[in-house]
Amino acid sequence: MTAKQDAWVLRLKDEFNDSKEDQYYTGNEDEELTTDLNNANIIYNKNDAENWMKKWEEAIFSKFGEYAICNAGYTNMMKHFEFVEVEVEYQE
Repeated sequence: MTAKQDAWVLRLKDEFNDSKEDQYYTGNEDEELTTDLNNANIIYNKNDAENWMKKWEEAIFSKFGEYAICNAGYTNMMKHFEFVEVEVEYQE
């Protein structure tokens, strides 16, 4: 039986996208963006993801200073990406 669940992906904002297709965050260091929604990083709990990004940012700034590069931090991610709700199908 197939079930569905609401989830989110991070889509690159239009002003940063030089492609004609939507691009999504993969969560993979080697290939950070994909145009294939099936390869996007699926976020099942948006609040947990936001909290993780905020804590990561706080930890990086605490360790390296307020001007440290923090690509996965909340401020940088929300500047470049937006949450898009998706529906995920899975087998029960």
